[in-house]
Amino acid sequence: MALKIGLDIDGVLADSFPVFRTELNKYYGKNVLKIDDYDIAKVYDVDWEDLEIFFNEKVEYLFSAPKIMDGALETINQWLASGHEIIIVTARRKGLEEKITLEWLQKNSVPHDKIVFAGGASKTIAVREYQIDVFVDDFMSNALEIAALDVPVLLLDAPYNQGKLPEGVVRCYDWEDIKCQIEKRFFS
Repeated sequence: MALKIGLDIDGVLADSFPVFRTELNKYYGKNVLKIDDYDIAKVYDVDWEDLEIFFNEKVEYLFSAPKIMDGALETINQWLASGHEIIIVTARRKGLEEKITLEWLQKNSVPHDKIVFAGGASKTIAVREYQIDVFVDDFMSNALEIAALDVPVLLLDAPYNQGKLPEGVVRCYDWEDIKCQIEKRFFS
């Protein structure tokens, strides 16, 4: 059975949050040790407009500097070799973010069948359109919306996504865990 596997980028494929934190600390003159709320404006005690200026000024570095998550590349290559389809669905926007993202994927040799730039739209649109069988994300709101479609979600553990998980969402701690959960859920 071939699966359509949906993958997020930031916090799932790309180890983005350490880069974000380092740059935010420099920019705001703070020493935040971990981003424990997905609402980064709250973490840094700034308004969203100011945070948007920061991201617009630093977008190229913020989206090109992160390293690929340990184990991601090997797992994706194994999935593709087994006939599964990889669909990347990101909240990043078309335009400059799209260009930087495609360059990052190429630089890191991340194979995929399709990429969807959801921008501000819900990822559920892409999940429905491409009939994704299982989705890997790190943002609790996305996990909840996707799980509500009866699509299993693997939530990659992060300080900002703690809390009780609903039915259909399984917490994973690394890419080995993600691979094992997919094997267990669909092939055992």
